Amino acid sequence: MSCSSSSSETSVPTLRTVTIPYSELKEKDVDLSSKIEEGFGPNGLGILSITDVPGFSLLRRSLLNLSPRLASLPEEMKKELEDPSTRYNFGWSHGKEKLESGKPDILKGSYYANPILDVPTTDEHLIQRYPSYCGSNIWPNYALPELEVAFKALGKLILDVGLMVAYHCDQYVSKGMKDNEDGGLVKILSSSRCHKGRLLYYFPAHQYDGSKDVDSMSSWCGWHTDHGSLTGLTCALFKRDGVEIPCPDSAAGLYIRTRTDQIVKVIYGEDELAYQIGETTEILSGGYLCATPHCVRAPKGAAASNVDRSTFALFMQPDWDQKLNFPEEARLHKELKLANSCLTFGEYTEKLLGKYYHSRS
Repeated sequence: MSCSSSSSETSVPTLRTVTIPYSELKEKDVDLSSKIEEGFGPNGLGILSITDVPGFSLLRRSLLNLSPRLASLPEEMKKELEDPSTRYNFGWSHGKEKLESGKPDILKGSYYANPILDVPTTDEHLIQRYPSYCGSNIWPNYALPELEVAFKALGKLILDVGLMVAYHCDQYVSKGMKDNEDGGLVKILSSSRCHKGRLLYYFPAHQYDGSKDVDSMSSWCGWHTDHGSLTGLTCALFKRDGVEIPCPDSAAGLYIRTRTDQIVKVIYGEDELAYQIGETTEILSGGYLCATPHCVRAPKGAAASNVDRSTFALFMQPDWDQKLNFPEEARLHKELKLANSCLTFGEYTEKLLGKYYHSRS
């Protein structure tokens, strides 16, 4: 079974991700450059998937099955799991983000945590300056103690496999970029304290029937390009009244805008682990690895009634202190005038947030 069913037609082409078997990925002497280029290169979709990852299927199912249980905890319990001081970037978050229409996003709830470090730093200055990176994890130790174990286990596996993907990305980039001052993706990611997991729960459709937001292509997650280095993704798990079902609408799922401005729907198997390139990697690789805008479409129609969706993403990103050397030419964020500059990832994030804030205010 893949992330898509085949119950209805869509005019947008559906493409399969480039796949790499785990048995090849873990071997450092196997040349995967052509696969990396096909998936992540200038003509790729910015995504590829890894097959047959040992233990992944069980860990995915263990965590995603906890998502509805977390979302159905009493409101006062979920309130205790919120952290406004980190702009809801740790713990439970529901209705704090906005849809493209400008309305609060009540369609989904999120649970954010760092699967590697519960307390990335105790430096109060850093916690205030970079709250979304430097905050501490919050766990429902009494209400749902299994969550911490399952979240960390899946997050660590996705990071470990992600570092293998990063190694082969470095091998591919090094063929074109002879002087990579940052030491490559593996070095950046393996020393970072900033990795962030996000467990997502999309509430059953009957709770938001009649909303125009559900009709748009980006109804479940608006168009965006990941900001960090590399994002690990699981295939979603759908349930109706607590029973697992296939996706009820083949038009639902992940959509990507290609470098030629074409929109395509992308699918991969439920037991495959997908990885997407983020903007920071595109910039530092001199465009050898490319990030693509993407969105998520909700299922529609009678078949989608009472259906919820759970999924998980791990955002692998540089440490807030990691110095990033920006190349002379970059396709992204030219207005920030970053060419030939050296900023920490935290400073770079601040610049991006400033740009985003001013463009919205």
